[in-house]
Amino acid sequence: MINFCDMIDNEKAMSKFEKIYHKYRNTMYYVAYSLTKNAYDAEDIVEDSLVKVIEMLHKIDEDTIDQQRCKNLMITIAKNTAVDFLRKMNHEAVPLETIEDTEFIPLEIGPEEMLIKVEDYKNLAECINKLGDIYKDVLYLRIFHQLSSKEAAKILNVSEANINTRLKRAKRMLYQMLKEYD
Repeated sequence: MINFCDMIDNEKAMSKFEKIYHKYRNTMYYVAYSLTKNAYDAEDIVEDSLVKVIEMLHKIDEDTIDQQRCKNLMITIAKNTAVDFLRKMNHEAVPLETIEDTEFIPLEIGPEEMLIKVEDYKNLAECINKLGDIYKDVLYLRIFHQLSSKEAAKILNVSEANINTRLKRAKRMLYQMLKEYD
């Protein structure tokens, strides 16, 4: 962790990073190990992933570190870093099971409205899960984590134009799938 401390220039960012590091390093290691099946490679991948986290630390709000969104972001970064590592090492990647977000429904609504919202959420989650990984990853980074195209491109190691094209295609596919539910 000492090496990471040298990369961070202020105390607030250091505090955020320490929370993320202590909360998610084991989860990131698990993701990396499940893909590589090698402890040393998994450790390297976690280090590379944490460097990416440091580079985008300004985008992570300290209040959201304990939320599922932040966990999903850490998993996505670790997963994509591991996939890139495996590509470089000419290994085949083992697909990671999809991790669903927890649903949020305001308490002020009635039972009928709640049922409709739950059903809409389930339909949307089902449609997203039907998308290919390249489209799911872009949706999670751009929509759920509100990253810019440039930041998402850096995490996924593709061009910004590729990110924008994938996002457009993913939205189009979701639109078509959701029309079938109506």
